[in-house]
Amino acid sequence: MRWQKFWMIFLLSFAIILGGCGKTAYPSIPKNQDFIASVNIQAPSISFINEQGKVFETWKLDEGYTGATLINQQQILLYGFQLKKATVYNLTTGKQEFSIDTGVGVTNAIYDKVHKQIYLANGKTNRITAYNEQGKLMAKQKVGNYPMSMLIHNGQLIVVNYKDTKLSILQTKSLKPLKEWPIEKSSNGMVVVKDDQLWLGGHGEGIKPNSTVDIFDLNTGKKISQIKLPMMPVGLVKSDNRVYVISHGESTISEVTLDGKVKRELEVGANPFTLNLFKHYVVVAGYDDHHLYFLQNGKIAKTINVGKGPFQLLVRETEE
Repeated sequence: MRWQKFWMIFLLSFAIILGGCGKTAYPSIPKNQDFIASVNIQAPSISFINEQGKVFETWKLDEGYTGATLINQQQILLYGFQLKKATVYNLTTGKQEFSIDTGVGVTNAIYDKVHKQIYLANGKTNRITAYNEQGKLMAKQKVGNYPMSMLIHNGQLIVVNYKDTKLSILQTKSLKPLKEWPIEKSSNGMVVVKDDQLWLGGHGEGIKPNSTVDIFDLNTGKKISQIKLPMMPVGLVKSDNRVYVISHGESTISEVTLDGKVKRELEVGANPFTLNLFKHYVVVAGYDDHHLYFLQNGKIAKTINVGKGPFQLLVRETEE
């Protein structure tokens, strides 16, 4: 009997160990550490960089993740276009907390801190799905062809359908359709300016690359003007008094006033797709040269080597 009991305990313990081994744990990110994180997709990893421009930690990802979003500062959701699940990790412990059965085709994810919901865009099903902070499905809604860029503003979820000629606007909590606007096909990258304008960039289609940012009236959906910029303006971010636009077709960042006047341009990085604001810097990711560029006053202040193929930049700045 003692022998049988011993083996039962041994087998149970072994099963628990095996179960634990199936879930990857990544290095801990200090709870109050501010960072800009580069999500690298050529060899999937995340580089965590501090204000001094030092990579203080790297997560070498065990799946082909193509994007991420922060949830409540202490969690990160990872997704991949070819993966059937999105996974949420605790940044402080590095451990998996839960996963969401998404099916393949996830193109983007954002978090709504007001309604505490996660929104996923899927380019295979052409749906937007909403989940609560525990990963429970709350709502889903069909939109246009290949939803990708998403933005939350005043209780509305704005969705750009990349392979379509329409933009969808949904109610954030319920995903109830509210409006549709006509837009150019292959639109990508957007920001709200002056609280009543939506600036929208894009690649262009086929042999006609796009070289403008289109400005829409948020109340009416009418296009009111456009800004001429270097080829393929696909990433936009707004500071207090400027909009910064990255044009990956010409590896150029443009600094634009809120009235739409281009103040200066700077060639930076190799084939950059994304940029973000971190502390006193504008940060640009060079996809082909695997570097981040910290810009200040229109000049490169720091250059940081990160993982291969930096494609997305996430920022966490904790409250003092």
